[in-house]
Parts: sequence; C-alpha cells; structure tokens
Amino acid sequence: MNSTVIQPIKWKPYLLLLSIVIGSNALLYKAPIFHPVPSPVLIGSMFDFLIVVPILTYYYIIRKRYSWKLTVLAALVSYGLAAFIIPDSLLKKVSFLSQVLLLLEAGFFVVELYLLITVLRRISRVKATFRELPAELPFLIKIKQAFNRHFSRTRMMDSAVSEITMIYYALFSWKKPPMLSGDIFTYHKKTSFIALNLMLIHALLIESIGLHFFFIQIDHILSLILLFLNAYSVLFLLGHMQAVRKVPLIAGKQSLIINVGFYKGIIVPYCNIKELRRYEGPETIPHSEKKNTFEALVSDFTPEKPYIDLILIDELTVDLIYGFKKKVSRVVIKVDDSPALYKLIEERMYEHRNSIEKME
Repeated sequence: MNSTVIQPIKWKPYLLLLSIVIGSNALLYKAPIFHPVPSPVLIGSMFDFLIVVPILTYYYIIRKRYSWKLTVLAALVSYGLAAFIIPDSLLKKVSFLSQVLLLLEAGFFVVELYLLITVLRRISRVKATFRELPAELPFLIKIKQAFNRHFSRTRMMDSAVSEITMIYYALFSWKKPPMLSGDIFTYHKKTSFIALNLMLIHALLIESIGLHFFFIQIDHILSLILLFLNAYSVLFLLGHMQAVRKVPLIAGKQSLIINVGFYKGIIVPYCNIKELRRYEGPETIPHSEKKNTFEALVSDFTPEKPYIDLILIDELTVDLIYGFKKKVSRVVIKVDDSPALYKLIEERMYEHRNSIEKME
C-alpha cells in the first residue's frame, strides 16, 4: 500500500501568492483609474477567487493533511471576499455562481448519502462483529476492526469510518466512561488541551454567528452553506477533544496501541523498537523530521517537549483521518505519566528479548 508523505506547510509562498491575487483585484476595483471595469475583467476576477485561491489553499495547506472538503470552504470564503471587494453592480452579472456553489454542496450530500447507503447494507454484520469485540476496547478501535472485517479498505470507506467516529465522540460519548483497565496512559490531564479546544470552539461559534449575519446580507444560500461547514468544524473539534479524553495510549503485552484522538494512530510492536531513549531535541520537532516522525502528544497553550523517543527497526504505517497514511521511522511520546510509560516499555522490551533468546 502506498504511503502518503505529509510535508510541512509552506506559509511564505502561500501568503505571498495570496496577497498578489487578492491585492491586485482589490486595487483594480478600488482605484478610480481603472474604472469602468469591463465584463471580461470581472470574469477573470471571479476565476481568481473561485479557482486560483482554492487551488493555492489546497496545494499549500490542505493537500495530504486535511479533508478535501475544506477546499470548498476556502472557495466559499473566497467568494465572500470577492463580494466584499467587487461592487454590487458588477457582482449581479455573475449571480448564477451562488447556485453553482449550492449544487456543489448538494454534491457533497449525495456522496455522504451514498456512503450511508453502502454502510447500511451491511450494518447488521458490522454491529454483530462490533459486539463480539472486548467491551473494554474504545469505540474508535472497535469500529475500525468491525468495518475492516466486512469492507475492503478504501479511501472512501476510511472516510466513512472517520465520519462515524467523529459523530459518535462529538454527540454520543459524553456519558460513556473512558477506558480504565489495563496499562493505559492519558494525554490530556496535565495539559491545557481541553481548555484550548473549548476556546477554539467558542471562537468558532462566535465567528459562525458573525459570518452568517454578514453573508446573509450578500447571499442567503452562501450564508447557509457557511453555517453548515462551521457546524461541521465544531463537531470535528468536539469529537477530537472527546476522543482524546476517552482513548488513552494502551501499552499491550506485544505492542503499543497509540491513538491521538481520532486524527491519527499507530501500532508499535516492542520487537520493532531499535532504541528507547529520552527525547533530547528542541521543544518542537523540526519540520525536516516531522514527515518521518509520529508525534503522540496533544496540543497545548505552551508546547512541551516529548519525553519518550522510539527509534524503529522497520518503518511503520500511520493511519490518518479520512484514509490518509504515511510511513514513520520514529515515534515521540508525551503522556501524563511519561516516566511510568518509559519504564514499562523498557520492561516489555527486555521481556520480549529474553523470550526470543530462550526460543533460540
């Protein structure tokens, strides 16, 4: 299976090109020297805002990192920016674009409906498999195993599992107790992860209300589409926050089962650990090393160093959200009780090596 290598975001060229595109259009419509603006120029401007800006955003920000759906959000925001820059008298000439955006959103619903129908056809078998799995396992792990047993792994099906997992943790996990049995290690209790996510959700809600009232004066359909996408973003943040709370790092007898929310996960067999050491690098992993490193830690107001640094013998595949994957040769970890986890990994590696020597 081919792996997807995630490169660091190139902010400088992205912002430079974005400034050129937006700045040149703003100058064109705001400077009297260019008036009156001919219709072909208007078409060129709409091409910039609806095609060029989303492509730039996809290439530099979204590609191989986030769901492709965010490209549509970029197009919608860009359309709103165009409505702010281009005079209403000219914008009325391309009013059909709002209907095009609505059809695009309807296309998303069709795709989601297709995924739902595909899942519902085999849902009884998936549910039966789900119930057969150990009750103490987190939902995130059980739902993946249940789906993988009855569906071939494709990007579309992995996306469906990601959506189901997000909705479950965002809406239905609040009264469910977190995993408590076994050798488990939480990420969030000694960090500001929960406070940070609640702040982001609060800001997003305020922004959603403001944008809705702003865009409803420009285009009612556009305001509803943006409201839907912002609601999706709130569910995403809630789901990720809850998944981090409910799904700890599991130190099994044969391997480490590491999930950081529902965003990414990896299984590290002790037999594949070449070296266990304390992390001695900078506060954050350098961009040049990120593509080959799995970071098992959560975001915080003040980023802290990882504690554990695992060098792998063979590269392992990381499962990312929406079916993306990448290969890593290193895993860094920071949990609430990192020294205890370090000691446990050391013991498990020692036990595993002794068992191999006895077999030989």
